[in-house]
Amino acid sequence: MEDLKNSIYALKTSAGQERNVARLLARKANESGVGITAIIVPESLKGYVLVESSTKIDMQNPALKIPHLRGVVEGKGADNNGNIISFDEVKKFLKPEPIISSIKKGSIVELISGPFKGERAKVVRIDESREEVVLELIEAAVPIPVTVKADQIRIIQKEAD
Repeated sequence: MEDLKNSIYALKTSAGQERNVARLLARKANESGVGITAIIVPESLKGYVLVESSTKIDMQNPALKIPHLRGVVEGKGADNNGNIISFDEVKKFLKPEPIISSIKKGSIVELISGPFKGERAKVVRIDESREEVVLELIEAAVPIPVTVKADQIRIIQKEAD
């Protein structure tokens, strides 16, 4: 393996197995001496793990034979193979935007947890300080305001027309 200054690679994983791959990768890197200095599992990037390494990440290396690890993402990189990712591309995953900032009054959302899981609702009010959203269930016979945490909803339509 050739030595490089620390470079960032995106590794493709099975969806939902990102944390398991990161744990196994960290353990195997310690045991085998692969020069991995950091592993990031971004919440907003499903199916990928970002790795900072001082050595070239090569899937032929037996230390990287990990279940659910699919390969190194090919990209417009600085190295000959195009595998290295620039720090500017990774920056947005280091400090993600709060969920509440993307929610607008009048948006149509789906509840993803809690007693109303699967129900669709319209955003009536947003409390950014508490990171809570007041919703009005669409399919309810009587409009009842329901207050939930912002991470319990998924935006379906940005703003209702």
